[in-house]
Amino acid sequence: MNIDSLIKEADRCVKCGLCLPHCPTYQQRQDEGESPRGRIALMQGLAQKKLPLSEKLIGHLDRCLACRACQAMCPSGVKYGELLEATRATIVNETDAPSGRAAEMMQRFVTEPTHRHNLSRLLRIYQGSGLGWLTRHSGLLRPLGLQRLEGVLPKLGTALPTQNYHPPIGKQKGEVGLFVGCMGDSLDTTTIHAAIKLLTHLGYGIHLPAKQNCCGALHLHRGDLKQAGALASENRAAFSRLNIDALIYCASGCGSTLQKLEQTGRNDASIMEIGQFLAQIEWPVTLTLRPLNKQIMIHLPCSLNHVLRQGHTPEALLSKIPGIKLVPLPDNQNCCGAAGDYMIRHPEIADELRDNKLRQLDTMRPDILVSSNIGCALHIAAGIRDLGLKIEVIHPVTLLARQLP
Repeated sequence: MNIDSLIKEADRCVKCGLCLPHCPTYQQRQDEGESPRGRIALMQGLAQKKLPLSEKLIGHLDRCLACRACQAMCPSGVKYGELLEATRATIVNETDAPSGRAAEMMQRFVTEPTHRHNLSRLLRIYQGSGLGWLTRHSGLLRPLGLQRLEGVLPKLGTALPTQNYHPPIGKQKGEVGLFVGCMGDSLDTTTIHAAIKLLTHLGYGIHLPAKQNCCGALHLHRGDLKQAGALASENRAAFSRLNIDALIYCASGCGSTLQKLEQTGRNDASIMEIGQFLAQIEWPVTLTLRPLNKQIMIHLPCSLNHVLRQGHTPEALLSKIPGIKLVPLPDNQNCCGAAGDYMIRHPEIADELRDNKLRQLDTMRPDILVSSNIGCALHIAAGIRDLGLKIEVIHPVTLLARQLP
C-alpha cells in the first residue's frame, strides 16, 4: 500500500467509535492514542506529513496487538490491518531502533532454519538435563534479558520425520501440502505429527517440502517487508512444483500471511487452515473416534476468529468425539495478549490481557484447553504453569488424532 492508497483508506474511517469496546489496549488505558480510530488519525497525520515521527507516535502504533477485532466490527469495512502494516513499514524504513536481545533472538530463530534446528536440539538437551529448573530458579537468565523468552518455552515434542512425503492410509482421496512453519518444526512438532496422522487416516497424501520456512508473519507485522518478501519467495519455491489439492497450515497466525502473500504461487491449490479443511471434507463412515469423557474448553485466537472468520470450526470438529463436553472460553472475542512476539516485547500489557483468560480457567478448571494458534497456546500455557493449574493446552488436531481408533 503506497502513501496515496494509505491516505485514501484511512479517510474511510469516520471516527464513529464503534471500534472502541473491541480494542484491547483502549479498554486497558482509555487513551484515544491507544484506540483504532486514534491510531488511524496518527497514521493519517504521519502519511500527510502533518505529524513528525516521534517516539510517542511510534509507541502508540507499536502497542497495537493487530488483533483485527476493530476491523471485524467496523461498519465501514476499513482495512485497519493493512493500514498498520504499511505504516509500520514506513517507520522501519525511517528508523533503526533496537528491538532488544530476546526479540532479536526470536527473529533469528524463526528466520534461519539451520539456527532453528540447532537451537531446538540444544533445547531438548537443556530440558532433559535439568538445567532448565536450575537456570529458572537461579536468576541467571534475568541479566541476559532471556527470562521471559525461556518462560514461554514448552516441553519439546519428538522431532519431525525427515521424509518429505507421507502416503495415505487406505483409499486415497487427494494430495495436500502441509505448511510447517518456524514453530511447527521446532516448538510445536506435536501438532504437526498429529496433523500427519489424522490427514493420512482420512485418505490424504501429505507433502512436506524440506525447504519451506517461516511464513513471515512476525516480520510483516513489524514492518519488515523485505524479509517477509524473501520468506514468501522461499515458500513459493518450496510448494509451487507440487501437484496438490490444497496447502494446509496448522497455526492460524500463519494463515492470513500465507494467503496475503500467495506463497504457493499456484491458482489451483486452496490455502486453508487445517480445521477449515477437515470441516469441509467427507469423513469415512467407518472412521469412528474413541469416546472421551472430559471437559474441553475452546480458545479462539484472533487470527482464527477475526481474520480468517473460522471461529466455528474447532467446535464443529471436536463434536465428532463421542462423550466430549465442549465449553467456549468466555470472552473469546478478546485477545489473549500473545500477538506473535508482542508477549515478549510488551509483557505487561500481554500479561494483563492473559490474566482475564486465566481467571476464567481457574474458575472453570477444564481438563484440556484447545487453541488453534501456537503463539496463543504458549502464552496461555505459561500462565497456567505459573498458577500451578493442571490444564493441558493443545491444538484441536492433536486431540482429534489422539482419539483415532
